[in-house]
Amino acid sequence: VGDPAKEGKLDFAGSMEGYRQFYGTAEQPNLPARSAMQVAALVNPGYLVEIEVTAVRP
Repeated sequence: VGDPAKEGKLDFAGSMEGYRQFYGTAEQPNLPARSAMQVAALVNPGYLVEIEVTAVRP
């Protein structure tokens, strides 16, 4: 869901800032797979985050 402070648009720059804080650093050089998308709405109007997960069962 978009950032209300950005007229409902995705704050990709803010997302990247948070990502670079934890990944691609000297302490954590690994860059995990990720995706970025914006949806029109989530099921509950109070939700601000949608989490996408891919898992493998051995």
